[in-house]
Amino acid sequence: MLRLIEGAGAFLLLSVFFAYLLAPAVPPIRRRVRIGRRRRPISDAAAILLIYAVVFIPASLLWRMSAPAVRHWVAVTAPATVDRLFASGRIEPVEAAVAHLPVPSGARETLLQGTGWVAAALERSTRSTLAELITAARYAGWLAAAPIIAFFLLTGAPAFQRSTLRVLPHGHLQWRAEEYVRDVNSALAGYVRAQVAAGFIVGAACVAGFLLLGASSAISLGVLAGILELVPGIGPLTVLLIATAQGDRVVGIVLFLTALRVVQDYVVYPRLIRRGMHLSTLAVILTVWTGAVVAGAPGVVIAIPVAGCLSVSMRHWREYREIERLVATAK
Repeated sequence: MLRLIEGAGAFLLLSVFFAYLLAPAVPPIRRRVRIGRRRRPISDAAAILLIYAVVFIPASLLWRMSAPAVRHWVAVTAPATVDRLFASGRIEPVEAAVAHLPVPSGARETLLQGTGWVAAALERSTRSTLAELITAARYAGWLAAAPIIAFFLLTGAPAFQRSTLRVLPHGHLQWRAEEYVRDVNSALAGYVRAQVAAGFIVGAACVAGFLLLGASSAISLGVLAGILELVPGIGPLTVLLIATAQGDRVVGIVLFLTALRVVQDYVVYPRLIRRGMHLSTLAVILTVWTGAVVAGAPGVVIAIPVAGCLSVSMRHWREYREIERLVATAK
């Protein structure tokens, strides 16, 4: 039951993500695409369908061509890479590099023990993530429903909002509800912008890093890393597995991606979220940790939007209570 709730929440969040990602493109298309003698702008629904035709038809054709290779990688190549990378319970290339460091034998032994501990923890996390990825791959076809739900969200949300606000009493309560909906919408839009910005940053950093390291398919791997950054937890680990599966410069790639994750997760990403959702850096880090502990990868995906909505709700509740108190005092 918990897995079902997690999956439904992640699927709904993906649909909302699509909606917020497409929303800024709808007004420009309506302004530029006009029909009839009077050159009237097309409707929102027509603009969204036009975007879908331009984006999803080529994407569907590309998926049909690449799906067998992706399934083979998930079911065969990735597990084999994990077995090879964590042979004997250690990351052998890293262990070999540590063994040749010009340090005292005691320090080298400590580093080797630390490498074994890190390898064991990383192996557990990797195999757990792979199991989740293989399970989720069975339901990949359901992802096609996300753009459909996003379509109904984009076309029906404004009318639903107006109808809901009309039910509320006129005056301060209706104004407060309108402000609350607008702030929640702004917070969620800020989250989507932060995720897209994080994808661009990681993609550019990985392209540059892989080129400097001389990894094969550096540009393709970097672009893939930027796209998979939109999938917290699973995405970065998938990039690590693909990159190390190339068979060259494994130590450099592992060290580079580890350093990138530290900088991205604890410096860059919290700042992006702080600007978009007005959450402090510490709050972002604690929220992501809590989501990971409670629900794994889906929890990481859902945690930030939930925290943003709770933050907006608490602020509006305090303001509402304060105004009500002032009104009661004035009477």
